[in-house]
Amino acid sequence: MTEEKQIHTSLGPVLVPVEDGLWEIDLTHLRIFFGLSILSRTIGEEIGNQLHSLPGDLSFTYKINPNINHELVDMHIQHVQVFARAGILKDWVLFREEFEENLRFVFGSFQQQSVAKKIHPEFYGEDPNRNASVALLFPFETEFIHDSGYYILMERVASQYRIGDFFLRITIDTQEDGCLNLKNIKHEIISDAHTRTYIAGASKISESLSTGIINAAQKGETFYEEENSHFSKVFSQIEKTPLGKLTNINFYWEEQYRNLILSSDPSVPLSILKKLFLLLEDSSASKKIKEGNTIRAVVGKVSVYVDLSRLDRVLNFSINGKRTLLDSTFYLKRMPLLEEIANGKGHTYNFDGVHVFLIHHITSEIISLIETFRRLKVSSLDVAFVKYGGNIPPVYLDILLDIPTETFFMAGLEFKLTKNNTPYYGVSPLYSAFDHHSTFRHKLEDAKLGFFDAMRRLAIFLFLNKLLSIISKNGKMLLIEDGGYVAPILNERALDGVSFGSVLDEFWVESKDNTFRNKPFGEILKSYVIGTVEHTRNGYDRLVKVKEDKKELFLPAFSIAISKEKTQEESKEVARSILNALDNTLHGIGKVLSKRKLLLLGSKGNIGGFLKKYLIGGFLHENNLDILEVDKKFDSESRYVKSDFNHISDLEFAEIDLIIGVTGESIISPKTWESWILNSKHKQLFLASGSTKTVEFADFIKWINELNLSQNPKLGGLDLKISFHRILDPQTQMDLGSRILFQIPKKEIEKEVFLISDGSPVNFLFFGVPTESMDPIISQLASVSLGMVNDYKSNELPSADLYAVDHQINVWGKFL
Repeated sequence: MTEEKQIHTSLGPVLVPVEDGLWEIDLTHLRIFFGLSILSRTIGEEIGNQLHSLPGDLSFTYKINPNINHELVDMHIQHVQVFARAGILKDWVLFREEFEENLRFVFGSFQQQSVAKKIHPEFYGEDPNRNASVALLFPFETEFIHDSGYYILMERVASQYRIGDFFLRITIDTQEDGCLNLKNIKHEIISDAHTRTYIAGASKISESLSTGIINAAQKGETFYEEENSHFSKVFSQIEKTPLGKLTNINFYWEEQYRNLILSSDPSVPLSILKKLFLLLEDSSASKKIKEGNTIRAVVGKVSVYVDLSRLDRVLNFSINGKRTLLDSTFYLKRMPLLEEIANGKGHTYNFDGVHVFLIHHITSEIISLIETFRRLKVSSLDVAFVKYGGNIPPVYLDILLDIPTETFFMAGLEFKLTKNNTPYYGVSPLYSAFDHHSTFRHKLEDAKLGFFDAMRRLAIFLFLNKLLSIISKNGKMLLIEDGGYVAPILNERALDGVSFGSVLDEFWVESKDNTFRNKPFGEILKSYVIGTVEHTRNGYDRLVKVKEDKKELFLPAFSIAISKEKTQEESKEVARSILNALDNTLHGIGKVLSKRKLLLLGSKGNIGGFLKKYLIGGFLHENNLDILEVDKKFDSESRYVKSDFNHISDLEFAEIDLIIGVTGESIISPKTWESWILNSKHKQLFLASGSTKTVEFADFIKWINELNLSQNPKLGGLDLKISFHRILDPQTQMDLGSRILFQIPKKEIEKEVFLISDGSPVNFLFFGVPTESMDPIISQLASVSLGMVNDYKSNELPSADLYAVDHQINVWGKFL
């Protein structure tokens, strides 16, 4: 270990080096004060009031409220007296915020043990006869009061009528022509404002976080996460410290601490938390954490490890033990079939010399696939993550952001709302640094696109950027995707004969090198892209459509979309996970799936067939087994079976209160939605998609957005009031989608439409398909991708066409 010295902190206790990267500070005996920022705000407000209403000197006495500042009262400080000569604060309005910040620093000095013991020695174990109270002088700079600034002098003065009690005297004056003779007042200058960043409202912040931790512990959990929302005070305050901008604060604890939380008074975890925030206020401590060190804060018998992770965006507090850091190997071990492929068992293929561009959902199975690519020597890996609803487990991001950035880049989208509640998607801040693509991020933000269009833009933009980066190295690239975002467009543009430059312009790609702009896009693809691999039926169908329209494909495409494993085994589990997510969501809003009047769109498809089977076989009550089905594959029709949605009458549709869609297209028109809301027998209506992306209810989403933006929206010719709300799980507060309230005052109609997961696949709200079922599927995706690369390396790559596993090729891409 390098020889490092102890570091003195503004709090009093010192930081002691323990080992490389670990420092310790003992906060056990640190005295903590609650409500100091409330006190400074109250004093600041009274100063403002007097300046507005009184003509002369500013002078008042404030009695300290023991309910807010009981620690000061416990120290026998009962009052604060404030004085400033007339004219000193004449330009108050211009520097009010700065002054109030300085006032917070003055009162906050009680929290600095080394400073507080000077003004109040006997309460810090000092002998007052040998160490008398010393006034504290705080010099501040501002040109508004005086060229050389002003000062605030804080003195502790003995009470005139109660022996043993004190008051604080606050004098505000200028340094040049002040009325006080500072030579006659024993004082100490406190000018180390830079060593500490005062976190305003730290008490309230600590209380809020402490409540969250207690609630999580009561549910048996050992983890609590606070996300940086736009209105989060804690993050805006921490941003002022050397830690900077954070996206999350995570708390981890073990069973012993959980028992302590549950068995002790709430003030115990609260005081620990407050001390941790005081630690962050100290610049030397915050800087140590920012530099990549861990600080172990000791508070009695509790030790808290404080560190940053995920490119310094997440602050972690791990109680009584360092965080357990998982890596991608942990998840790969849970997938024995994929692990064999990753370790080269039964094959000799690899991705050496090939750059992979992957588009897929962010799941533990895909973390395993990423690890597989790395073990099989991929040159570099770029991932565009598809994320709909639900939360990304923090551990996934911890693992992904630990992968060396020179060979790995990832990006994704986040759900956003405009000021008038129109949903759209922008670039998420959770993944790799996106600063060098800031123009694209702003353009996407301005475009306010729905999920599919935004995801396609992001994926193609990143794909083309990667393509540009490998051209100079004569690299080779393989596209592997889940959902047909990129491959159909690549094929179309190449077959249309457009230039590379026009494709770059179309997808907002900026390039300083114009060497290749005029070359045909097809020529660039042929030179640098081996081919494409598709996972889903939607993506497969999109390639089929391109082939029908253009009579051919431009690149060879392998697909696992219609393999036996995928169509039979995975469809069963997808159907189960859709129903599981629906069940959980409905329970959260006090409803049950079993009583719903159901319309199933796409009931003859792979997933739709199993949805029907499981609904009738257990999810629905035995007296509610009639499901209205729509699928173009039906040859004949009956009351509950339709080959076309338009064959459903308004009366039949009015009976329905839950629509599950797995068709992969939007088949219900705005007029029909209007009729449903006006005529439905139910007050609450539910929409759930089980197909990829947000296309299933795209027309509904477009229609409600248009109504929302309309100056005077109408429904059936009647004035409509439409408002947007979120569906929040009552236990976890997880966001489960949109709740749209339709009100027609004239007819006293009020309907709520619950658009679960905002119209994206509901199964991704919770756990998706379990790992055990995904292992053979993801293994097929890995093996067929390896097969395509091997075909290319051995000059056996088939001509441009669509080749499906179990139909034209086997799982290793060999012809059947």
